[in-house]
Amino acid sequence: MTMSASPATSGQHDHLDEMIASAAARIRSDVPLDHEAHQRLFRRRGEFDEGFVALVTRLSAKQPDYTLARSILGGDFITAEEIMAKRPDIAYSAQQIEALADSIPPVETLNALKAAGYALMPHSPQMLALLAIRALKPKLFSSKTGGWYEQARFAQSDLTGSGWFAHKKTEVTGSTSKTWGEQTLLPSNTERVPNAAETSWFITVFFEVRGVWLFKSLYVRTSSLDADGNHVYVGVDSESVNVSPYWDSYRVSDLGLAAAWQSFLYPEEDPPPRRISPTVPWPNGSIRQASCRSRQRSLQAQGISCYRWLSRPS
Repeated sequence: MTMSASPATSGQHDHLDEMIASAAARIRSDVPLDHEAHQRLFRRRGEFDEGFVALVTRLSAKQPDYTLARSILGGDFITAEEIMAKRPDIAYSAQQIEALADSIPPVETLNALKAAGYALMPHSPQMLALLAIRALKPKLFSSKTGGWYEQARFAQSDLTGSGWFAHKKTEVTGSTSKTWGEQTLLPSNTERVPNAAETSWFITVFFEVRGVWLFKSLYVRTSSLDADGNHVYVGVDSESVNVSPYWDSYRVSDLGLAAAWQSFLYPEEDPPPRRISPTVPWPNGSIRQASCRSRQRSLQAQGISCYRWLSRPS
């Protein structure tokens, strides 16, 4: 049985009017608006009204219950509200917060994330490429502007997703001192390799909200490709995010593999327009979704490089 919401009382309407009047008085006393500033504000009346309505909508929305996720993941669970509190440049809508609250992973998944060393947070409110993430807070990146990836395809086309995002806080176990091909055999069937935008979003948000730099002096390869077809790695140097390419065939002691959990989407939402697992062509011409790991023998029989199929551009 669905209970209808009770109507607001006249006393509540009066209280709201008092809050609005108090806010107006606060603006007059705290915001130095001269004649020209008033005129500029008046010309943007529509934006003012929309912003005011959005604020009231957000503050009056029912607060999500994060108790279970927090009890399991502790500080490795980050909410949209926490992100907005630390990053005023990032805003989730009331609808997005409600959708996130309705799609928190089940207890079994939360326990699995905890055991595997993952942190869970929302993706960005809009799907963002690496360059857009850097533009939000350039000081968090080694290359504040320009740089080698300014014109790179991956930095403009590899995007973050939507809904909840779980990223491993360390490299995949045993993935250092291995080539890219060797590394891709290590993730479990519940994991995928994130792109550079996703890993950069994860590292910068975790730092801003929790005050801890992850992947400090230890780098992780992502699914993003440079112009030569090598995978881009992400790590932290001197308190900032470093994004660089490196040869897939090289083994390095401080270069591992990044891992993300298979995507959590908003309820009834289609997957974002980017590949989660590779599409593999089969001899009969059909297309099947397959993990590189589970289809390795079939791919090899066709003369296809398994890890190249994992990482090819969409």
